[in-house]
Amino acid sequence: MNNKKRSIIKETRQKRGISQQQLGVLIGSQSMVSRIENNKTEPTDYTVLLLCNALNISFEEYFSTVFREKKIT
Repeated sequence: MNNKKRSIIKETRQKRGISQQQLGVLIGSQSMVSRIENNKTEPTDYTVLLLCNALNISFEEYFSTVFREKKIT
């Protein structure tokens, strides 16, 4: 898994003041959030969409950040 993917999820979650447990409730599994952030699993496209919705970022913004190193504010 691309380190930018996991870091953007973790950084955005922390900036929004959301715990892994809270995000897990929103996407269906706290352990999934942990596995993604710890580079143990690759999120599916659907999971990325759920994460984007839960973190209030657009799908385009997520991919732009991952592939162009843009920072999400």
